[in-house]
Amino acid sequence: MKQLKILTASLLALLLFTLSQCKKKIEEPQLPPETTTGAMTFGCKVNGKVFVPKDGRGRPGLYVQYVNLGTDLGGGWYLNIPATDWQTNAALRITTDSLLVEEGMSYEIKYDSVNNTKVKGYFYSEYTEPSNAFIKTNYDTGSVRILKFDKVNRILSGTFSYSATRLRNGDKIKVTEGRFDIRY
Repeated sequence: MKQLKILTASLLALLLFTLSQCKKKIEEPQLPPETTTGAMTFGCKVNGKVFVPKDGRGRPGLYVQYVNLGTDLGGGWYLNIPATDWQTNAALRITTDSLLVEEGMSYEIKYDSVNNTKVKGYFYSEYTEPSNAFIKTNYDTGSVRILKFDKVNRILSGTFSYSATRLRNGDKIKVTEGRFDIRY
């Protein structure tokens, strides 16, 4: 009887120890691989923390608009890639206006801080989270590199990185290891 009590107590202690070690592992998001297949992926690191779009509230986390405005003056391509994490309400957007992109080329991300407007013929990007908006200003650095521009299969892939400023108080962020592989 004494041995049964010791065995029961030992099993109970072992069970309690085992259960106390069970912790739900929270999966940290990972950056998508750099691909050029039209995989509809987007991701980057914002101050070292991975940002990837997440669907939610009946809306997609990644949406793409890419429209040819023609080849005349003021023409080019209008690109809009709003990537949103609907779970945290953070968003990062990359856009162009009147820019004919070419595969293998790098483009500066530009913003007219004086007139508070996007600059035609350049890339523009901003990162927002609840109550904060960071914009790449004239004093920040940043670029987008087009890895693939397949007009037949409608694939646009690239990488990006930049620093940005919160205009309200001058706080800075760094967006690094950015990549997108989209179909338009």
